[in-house]
Amino acid sequence: MQLTSSALLAFLTATAIALLITPWIASWASRRGICDYPSARRVHLKCIPRAGGIALFVSFLVAYSVSLYFSEEKSLVILFHREQVCFLIGAILIFAVGLVDDIKGLSPWLKLAAQILVALLVWFGGINVELLSVGLHDGVNLSSGFSLFVTVFWVVLLINAINLIDGLDGLAAGVCLFVSFTLLALCFSTGKLMVILGFSALAGACLGFLRYNFNPASVFMGDCGSYLLGYLLAVLTIQGAMKSHATVALLIPIIALGVPLLDTLLAPIRRFILGKKMFLPDQSHIHHLLLKLGYSQRKVVVIIYGITVVLGLVSLAFVFMKDQLSAYILVVPGVMIFLGVKKLGYLEYVAADKILGWLRDLTDEAGLSNERRSFLNLQMQIMQSATVDDLWANVTVAVEKLDFDMAELHFNDLAGTLRNSGETRMKWQLQGSEEFNFNEQYQFKLEMPLMDGVETTYGILWLVKDLKRSSMSHYTLRRVEHLRRTIIGVLNRFAE
Repeated sequence: MQLTSSALLAFLTATAIALLITPWIASWASRRGICDYPSARRVHLKCIPRAGGIALFVSFLVAYSVSLYFSEEKSLVILFHREQVCFLIGAILIFAVGLVDDIKGLSPWLKLAAQILVALLVWFGGINVELLSVGLHDGVNLSSGFSLFVTVFWVVLLINAINLIDGLDGLAAGVCLFVSFTLLALCFSTGKLMVILGFSALAGACLGFLRYNFNPASVFMGDCGSYLLGYLLAVLTIQGAMKSHATVALLIPIIALGVPLLDTLLAPIRRFILGKKMFLPDQSHIHHLLLKLGYSQRKVVVIIYGITVVLGLVSLAFVFMKDQLSAYILVVPGVMIFLGVKKLGYLEYVAADKILGWLRDLTDEAGLSNERRSFLNLQMQIMQSATVDDLWANVTVAVEKLDFDMAELHFNDLAGTLRNSGETRMKWQLQGSEEFNFNEQYQFKLEMPLMDGVETTYGILWLVKDLKRSSMSHYTLRRVEHLRRTIIGVLNRFAE
């Protein structure tokens, strides 16, 4: 049987099986209580069974095996080769992990560990990224260690990418359907049977499942389905497109999978910048933001379908154009990504002023900035004070460095005994400044108790700044707290 006929058989078989068994799986899951209940993060309003991934798994596996048996090879022996054994065992394991998570729930770290172990199994079976290429050239051959890292990263990335976009009816299955068609077209140029049958069966399973999963959905694929689809896309691209010079080893799958990959890469960046936990679910994914713009669920899904189709066509054009004009094709996804990121508001997270401010804070906290090191020198001088008068003289130098206009130190009885004169009030004012009226609204005032725990109190430090004269530095309050603690440390030494 010709290659095209084998691919068509795999596609039709998977579609038919998914159409037949998905309703039965949904009914079974509903009776067992394996459902997705409405919540603050969900967009559906009723309980919907979420074990549809079982139908995807069965339809893919049966169609893949049947089409191979009736193909040119006319044998299932090839399934028992090391590469295929590891591929199929990995599919079973990742599906099982997702199913357990759907039924009982697993911790994020346990799921990540399972994904890494499955990716390691894939690499052990000889399915690995051996070549990195981002253009129409020979690329770079990877060492075994780097190949292991890239392979594991790619598999884990794709598994989570499909899982993250599985937030609207039909979104994940539809994206996988169009991506499978794109990569299937590319793989026909290589003639690699197993990969072609794999993408054909995957596309058929997604199409049959979409009959029940498209809005309004009667069944969800669950983690068992999204994990499986991500795994199959990752491994099949490594087996086929990513090993072929003709299909530009790494770039083509990245372009075709642009939407889920972009969402997956932006999610940890967004959560890191906002100080959220990396695995904490939120409603800031691409499909959620499109919903917030006022689009309906169905329209959001169709929009992302359209973007996926366009990116698929771009990747096909990039492969089959053999001249220098092919490089200009990359402008299309580049412009689409920039406009999309801007429209969805992601640029607010990475605005230049916010990034520079964060970097300044980072260098200041690490003590790398010149200002922080200079103030550290002042702290060292304060710590070396021999008397209270020396302490105050050094403190006034630091206060002037912090650009305050006035400082007063009011000792209580405990600290007053530390001075020979017994005076309990010490005052400094910036030279040339006028006497302060504390009722003025433009004054920034700080009143800080010099306390070492609850029982030991030395007094109060007053600081005043004229904001009409100059603005406050980003790090003033941080420096002032360092100053307060340093003064307390010196007073503790004096009191011993």
